[in-house]
Amino acid sequence: MWKIKLLLEGGLIHVLGDVRSGNPGWAQCNPSKILRIEFPFFGRDEFTGKDVPYKMVLAGMKEYNFFVEAVRGVSGRGKTKIKGLWFMGKLPNSDRIRGFVLKESIMSLDTIVGQEYHGISTVGWKTGSVGDKVVSTIIRGSL
Repeated sequence: MWKIKLLLEGGLIHVLGDVRSGNPGWAQCNPSKILRIEFPFFGRDEFTGKDVPYKMVLAGMKEYNFFVEAVRGVSGRGKTKIKGLWFMGKLPNSDRIRGFVLKESIMSLDTIVGQEYHGISTVGWKTGSVGDKVVSTIIRGSL
């Protein structure tokens, strides 16, 4: 739970560290072509108020990116607070980026290259493997 699972060409699977940690491992990993990213997490059901399992899936993209949006006091003291988890994929043969931002709620991301994070570009993109089908979805009740 709370770990990004990378499904790579050749049937390899690479699981990163907990995204809530100080270093989940995205920046350090150099995966071969990524076929699919899966991220299981718990979210609150808006009607019952109970935590339920979800799984975010991105597949068929030419590149992928992930980062943690966090804040800390100017003095550098105090606890770092996570503001959002950003999962993105560049669509094949396009300048479009699709993905999700997990904050207090799940926000869908649909933007263009160079404007993916509040109108500016991001670094840390990893090579994908363009598949038959582009997937950008959140599945409820699945881990």
